[in-house]
Amino acid sequence: MRKVLFLHGLESPQGGEKVKYLSANSIVHAPAMKYRTTNWSIDKLIDLVDSCNPDLIVGSSMGGYIADILGSYTGIEVLLFNPALHSRSLDYNLKYGKDGYKRTIILGEDDKVIDPIRTKELVGDTAKIVNVVGMGHRTDLNTFKAIYSKYVLDETS
Repeated sequence: MRKVLFLHGLESPQGGEKVKYLSANSIVHAPAMKYRTTNWSIDKLIDLVDSCNPDLIVGSSMGGYIADILGSYTGIEVLLFNPALHSRSLDYNLKYGKDGYKRTIILGEDDKVIDPIRTKELVGDTAKIVNVVGMGHRTDLNTFKAIYSKYVLDETS
């Protein structure tokens, strides 16, 4: 059974419908990420991964940024929804590890929080980019399910 680490966004609470969906077919670790009160370091993040040993890290917005950093250190595949790879209101000055991990980045073309064009420019050809027409910064449950099914379940079955 797939093990997933799910990292919510800065303004989102722990848990929710996406975690329930993932839990139907996976072992999911979805911690409360205290972005504003925790001074995140690489060591703390690696400890988080070691505590659940996932084979996929899913992150949204700020959680997508953290997931991307983790992928670069652990080599674990990441699925990122509108990741805050730039223009973050909080910055922990985390440095990336190694290139070469599998990363799929989902970008809402109507995102007004994290500019999808700037994300594409920043990432270049180091990730699979999926543009979602009509999606803003938040990913609704049906879109999340469709993307997860297509880019994770179909690729692993």
